[in-house]
Amino acid sequence: MRVDRRAGEQTLIAILCALFFLFTAGCSSLSLPEDQRPAVEKRGETGIRGQVLTSESVPAAGAWVFAYRSARSGLRGPADFAAEVETDGSYFLDLVEGTYHLVARWSREGDTVAGPPRRGDAWAPYKNNPVRVEPGETSTADFRLVGVAQPMVLRQGTLVSGDTGFTGRLVDERGQPVAGAVVLAYRSADFHRMPDYTAPAADDEGRFTLYLPAAGRYCLVMRARPRGQPRAGELYARIGSERLACPAADAGEIRNLGTVVLKPYRR
Repeated sequence: MRVDRRAGEQTLIAILCALFFLFTAGCSSLSLPEDQRPAVEKRGETGIRGQVLTSESVPAAGAWVFAYRSARSGLRGPADFAAEVETDGSYFLDLVEGTYHLVARWSREGDTVAGPPRRGDAWAPYKNNPVRVEPGETSTADFRLVGVAQPMVLRQGTLVSGDTGFTGRLVDERGQPVAGAVVLAYRSADFHRMPDYTAPAADDEGRFTLYLPAAGRYCLVMRARPRGQPRAGELYARIGSERLACPAADAGEIRNLGTVVLKPYRR
């Protein structure tokens, strides 16, 4: 019998192609270790999903996650997108391609109004704002809510993300965290005026992050009440004065101030 050489070559090529396909498909189905998985977990849907927990680590059913295209509003006021948190703490924001600043909020009144959290509410800006969303991909953003002990009055100049500023922990003289305390930044040691920048309220562990728009020296005030003149006995601390240099914030660095002790204010 005469063998067609060309037909044999074509058959061999077909077999090799089939083996290559099976090998590569099998390799691609192998799972990466959990700590090496990318932040983007799912393809097909475009948006952001995740979980929202309370400070006690239970699902924050009834909370909302708001997405803003810009952080200029301080993550208050009407959001561009919103999603309600399910009973298991999960949520999904159906978004278009773009960059978003996220904040989760639970309202004691049960409403969905975005804005500065009120006493008794709980909230949390996403720690890695902003989040980039690509077409056909779902990014992940999880939250742990912080209770609001004092009404939060955030000025228009308040920043909720960035790479320049200060961080630290606020405690009282017994070493207990001062949850809900605020940090105010002044470009000079004139503390008898409105601050130039404020930080979101300290969390339940007393931790805070103050984001600033540019490097420079800033005089800082830490206090338990968010507004008005300091009252006698109010927990209070100040870093920098006319005689002592105000701390410097370097560009691209969140400077850690360590633990700051707030003491009763004396006139």
